Amino acid sequence: MNSTQDSLKKITKGAGIIFVGMIISKLLGYVYRILIARVGTETYGLFSIGIALFSLLTTISLVGLNRGVLRYISFYRAKEDLGKVKELISFSLKITSLFSLIVSIIFFVFSDKIAILFFHNSDLSIIFKILAVFIPFSVFREVIFSIIESFQKIKYEIYSKNIVENVIKILLTLIFLTLGFKLIGFTVAYAIGILISTLTALFFLKKLISIKLNLNPSKILKKELFFYSFPLSFSLLISSIINWTDTLMLGFFRTASEIGIYNAALSTAFLMYIIPSILLGLFIPILTEVYAKDDKDSFNQIHKRVTKWILFTNIALLSLFYLFSKPILRILFGLDYVSGSTVLIILSTGYFIGYSLSASTRVLMIINKTKLIFINTLAITIINIILNLYLIPIYGISGAAIATASAFMIRSILLLIESIIILKVVPFNIKHLGILFSALISFLLIKILLPTEISLINLVLFSLLFLVVYVISLILTRSLEKEDLSLLGLMDGFKKS
Repeated sequence: MNSTQDSLKKITKGAGIIFVGMIISKLLGYVYRILIARVGTETYGLFSIGIALFSLLTTISLVGLNRGVLRYISFYRAKEDLGKVKELISFSLKITSLFSLIVSIIFFVFSDKIAILFFHNSDLSIIFKILAVFIPFSVFREVIFSIIESFQKIKYEIYSKNIVENVIKILLTLIFLTLGFKLIGFTVAYAIGILISTLTALFFLKKLISIKLNLNPSKILKKELFFYSFPLSFSLLISSIINWTDTLMLGFFRTASEIGIYNAALSTAFLMYIIPSILLGLFIPILTEVYAKDDKDSFNQIHKRVTKWILFTNIALLSLFYLFSKPILRILFGLDYVSGSTVLIILSTGYFIGYSLSASTRVLMIINKTKLIFINTLAITIINIILNLYLIPIYGISGAAIATASAFMIRSILLLIESIIILKVVPFNIKHLGILFSALISFLLIKILLPTEISLINLVLFSLLFLVVYVISLILTRSLEKEDLSLLGLMDGFKKS
């Protein structure tokens, strides 16, 4: 077996191990959002503002070190330098804990003013205070997850972050609903889920490697880590701003109810992150190892293959959103959310294009082009903010969706072009056209057959019919190859080696 096949088998094997867990976890997270959303659009809107600000402050506190340790621990593991690996773990956990504590205190102290001055709602103050206390835990676990990913044990992240956390949040939310607590109860459930998830992640980390927080890397390694992470900290912050600008700006310009409707569509469109998150979580450590060994051919082949996997899975999900945007929101969230169907279509289109090109962004990170990523992201963030400022007052939630989708697509396209120029590798080929053609044929067939009124049963049956037609079309157009079939579990990629 050559190097490329061996690396691809690692990815498919890893995907096989975690695929079911990831699907279950994302569905649990989605159910959690639905539970809160069905209480009312205003409650869901206020909760969404709190989570948006909490996520933004978590990103600030990380200062890019979660990406830095992912890259450098993967690199030194490939070099079999366990000493440097332990030093990096110790240093990153200490530094991010310090930064997050400072951010937590500032957020707690100024929560009243932020709630009233920026969002014109004093009810948010207590929500901000609760979430502020748990910022250090959120930051700590994100660093641990990056360390776990560098050991190519993403299944541990799935267990602790996606499954354990979501189960805890759902159970506690149901309990608080029974007791009559709504917004505060939802926030406490979310915070406790973060805490339990952190403790679970720490347990798994200790299974992988002994932790000694008194270790420090050399000045040269610190400098190298910071020079890599510092530009990324801005890039990740700016990416987080892109992700949450729409919600936060809607909170400033529009009502909480509109924010709730918008976030129902947003959380649905964000399901497109499932497959990229699975594959890219495995993709970076493996590609970093290949890069460290200077195996350019394998590097390029793996890059192309993972891009193709993301495309042929997400085009199916995009097609379903185009077909069933209104029924999905009506059946799952309620009649009040149907007006967000246009937002769902706009956002899912932006996410589809952005995530289809996301492997190129990660490749630039691996080859240490973090400054380039930062420059691109900064420019797009400015564009995103300007678009939101202009479009939200005129078009409301649709304007926010257009701004976010546009920024996400433009950034991904720019980074793709730059990766092609630098690496001289185009991650697309004629097979990708076959995938798009198969999706289009399947979409048109189902569109013709759809009844006027779509019930839950119709939604499920026609979704399954679409997938069957799509897979048959992929086979007939020969858009699937042996390695692609292994990802679907039809070959030995899911079997233990």
